[in-house]
Parts: sequence; structure tokens; C-alpha cells
Amino acid sequence: MSTPIWRKYALLLLAGLPAWGLCALLAGAGKGWADAACAMLAALWLICAARLRFGRRHAAELILLGGFLTGLAFVIELPYGFSYHDLAAYVPLESGGGDGHLGYVCSIVQNGALPLMNPMEQGYSILYHPPLYHVALACAMKINLLLGLDVQTALECLQVVPWLCACACALVTMDILALLGMKGKGLRAGALTMAFQPMLFLLGATLNNDIPCILCMLLCALFALRWRRSRSMADILRLGASLAAGMAIKLSAALMIPCIALVFVACFWQDRRRWRRYAGQFAAFLGVSVPLAVAWPLYHLLAFGMPLGYVRLPAPTTDVSGYSLAQRFGFPDWYAVRSLFYTAVRKSNHNVWMQTLKTGLFDELILFEEGSLLWYAAYLLLVAFAVLLLVCLALFVRMLVTRGLHGLDKAFLAAMGAMILGSYLRFCVAYPYMCSFNFRYVAPVLCLCAVAMGHYRQSRRSAWAEGLAGLFSAGVLGIYAMYFFVV
Repeated sequence: MSTPIWRKYALLLLAGLPAWGLCALLAGAGKGWADAACAMLAALWLICAARLRFGRRHAAELILLGGFLTGLAFVIELPYGFSYHDLAAYVPLESGGGDGHLGYVCSIVQNGALPLMNPMEQGYSILYHPPLYHVALACAMKINLLLGLDVQTALECLQVVPWLCACACALVTMDILALLGMKGKGLRAGALTMAFQPMLFLLGATLNNDIPCILCMLLCALFALRWRRSRSMADILRLGASLAAGMAIKLSAALMIPCIALVFVACFWQDRRRWRRYAGQFAAFLGVSVPLAVAWPLYHLLAFGMPLGYVRLPAPTTDVSGYSLAQRFGFPDWYAVRSLFYTAVRKSNHNVWMQTLKTGLFDELILFEEGSLLWYAAYLLLVAFAVLLLVCLALFVRMLVTRGLHGLDKAFLAAMGAMILGSYLRFCVAYPYMCSFNFRYVAPVLCLCAVAMGHYRQSRRSAWAEGLAGLFSAGVLGIYAMYFFVV
């Protein structure tokens, strides 16, 4: 079993330094300078493509580079507070500055310790989130401040951290594709499906804990598939560390546990005569993963009696429980269909499927005025996104029922998709709020879409599906270019 090429991850980390410097220079410099920097990024991609002669040999790498640079353009163009996902203000929680992720980070920066208040008390509910990522952001923020940056500039530079996580998600996806035997055109098709997803760009510019959790879930998938092949202690320790980090960032990473258990049980049963070897590895896995994964919720349970499955409730104004299950989970009605961007209007934002689609493209941004030409162009992109997801679903099912992949790999990928989608639907039923119906909760399925697309392209000469992914990617670039540089 070959070792993953970690060089590209080291290079990605190094790329964070010039990205940080660029964000520091551009903070407060004005829109014109930000646009010029984005033009410079486009020129950089063209230079790299020219040096590689736009060849098929490096097509996947060029596609990924284009996605990384586009994600950095989102960081440059979008202010750190553009997102509504529980960020609040950068003021310590104990000072009443806002019950959000930035307050969480600020409390750690100013106090040098974790805030240990009761999450069930008003003003502290954000603390039900485990603190690992907030500690990492606090360390980065402290470095920014020590370097003499003002708070606003430091927060803008902080967006480089989730951007690196989003880039790493694409790299891990490509490692999974390669591990499953895809190369050449299969890798290219997978990269094209993954690299230009707006959800990665938007979460990569958002200072909350969604994108690092997604990264850890994808790392769990990578190392579970690797361990199935190698049965090595090193891979199972990497798997345990990925799961522990994911759950120490956001507890939803626990969705990977049943998928991992499926691989463990199947491999143990197939090779049960060597049970002592597996017992030692499983014990090591538990020793690495369990303490860090359960420390924060267990502390809150013992200290405050907070339930292990505690979720803070959104604002009552976003409650759509007054709509029937058929209205929420059935085919969207006219009012939902004609609503392209997220608003606080229940009448047009109560349907799960429509909300999931539009947040997958635009999250909670409003790009264009309703009824304008660009609004209709963005709606066509929404249709293309829906078609792409349906095509990837069909290709995923095809991959599961045809030969090519190992049966246990298929079972793991199927379980991963079922757990993510099933948990999302259960969450939407249990918490019928407009903000619950968001693609960020199912974003790891984009990796499965890339796998399905890559597998199909690897086994078939027909390029229609890859062409659809390319058309969608071009549409994403066009729509957001109009939003950032024209409107």
C-alpha cells in the first residue's frame, strides 16, 4: 500500500502565507484593489496553464488550482462577516457581545482559556459546539494581533484558515478517487465536479466550524478506505485522529461512526482468525478517538446536565412547522419555486428541497434583483445544479450495482451517503426552521458526487456527464464574476 503524497498538503499550507499577506494588504484598501487582486489570480492561473501547455496530463491539477484561486477570490471579495451562520460579533461572550462563533473565539483570545459557562443559559448557547476549531482560530487571531494588525484586518486575514480547509477537501477527494483506482480522465471528471462548487467557496470564506468538520469527515472516509486495504496500525490511528478531530470541532462528524464500524466488522469477520491483531488496532483506535471526541459534551453533561444531543433552537421567526410535511418535503409549490435566494419569508422558504438547492449555490446571499436578466441567469444555474445532482445520484447508484469497485468500498460509500442524507432529513423534521434547510449540512455528498462522476468517466468513453460538470462550473464562474465585478 503506497503512502499518500503529503507534499501537496504541505504546499497548500505554505500557500496560506502569501494568501494571508494578500488579505492583510487588501483589508480596507477598497473594492478596486480587491478586483485587481482577483484579476491577478486569474492571470496566475493562465501562467500556470501555459507552462503546463494546457495539456490533458495536468488537467486535474489545473482544475484544482482554478478552484483554489477562485476560493481565494471569494475570501478577498467577501467581508469576514458576510455569513449569517451564528457568527455574531467579535466581543467576549461574558461581555454580552453576541452569542456566536466570533464571540467564542474572542473569549479564548482575551482570557487565554476556554469559556466554561453553561450553554443552556442565555448568551452562551454557542458553547455547545466543541472548541478545537475555535482554539485554532484563536491562535491564528492572537498571532495576527501580535504582528500589529488591527482587529478588523486580523479578522479578514482569519478567512485564510477556512479557505485552506476548503482546498484540502478537494485534495482529499482526489486522494479518494485515486485510491479507488481512478486516473486520467476519471480524476479530471472528479476534479471538475468538486473544484467549482459554490458551497466550498462560501464555506471557505466563512468563520464558523462547518468546513473543518467536513474536511475531517472526508479524511475519515479516506483513511477508512485505506485501512480496508492495508490493515495497518498507522492507517487506523490516522482514522481515529480524523474522527476525534472532527467530533472535537462539530459533533455531526459522528455520522461517520456507523460507516467506519461497518468496515471494521466486515474486515474482522473476513479475517477473524487473526483476531488479536484486530483487537489491538481497535483498542488503539478507541484510545485515540474517544477521549477527544467525547470530552466537551461529557463535561457539559456532568457540569450542567446538558443532554448529549443538545441543539440550540433558532429564532422563532424562522419556524415553518405550521406548514404540513407534504408542503415541506413534497414538490415545492409556486411560491417556493419562484424564490431563488434565501429570505426570511416563510411563504417562499418552507420547502426543504428548494432551500437545499439554492443554499447549495448561494447559501444565504442575495446576488441579483428579482426579475432582472442576471436573476434569470442565476435561476438557470440552479436548474443546472439540480440536474447535476440527479445525474450524480444516478451514476452513484450505477457505480454500486456494477463491477469495478470492491464490495466493501461500495458498502462504505453507500452507508456514508445514507447517513448524511438520512440525518439531514431527520434534522429537518425535528427542527422545522428555515435555517435548518441548508446544503451545508449535506456538503460531504459533493465528494460522493465526484466519486460517481469519476468512476463513470473512467469506465466509459462518453464525455457527456463530464461536459455537464464543466458547463455547471463555467456557469458558477460566470454568475459570481457578474456579482463580484459588475453588479
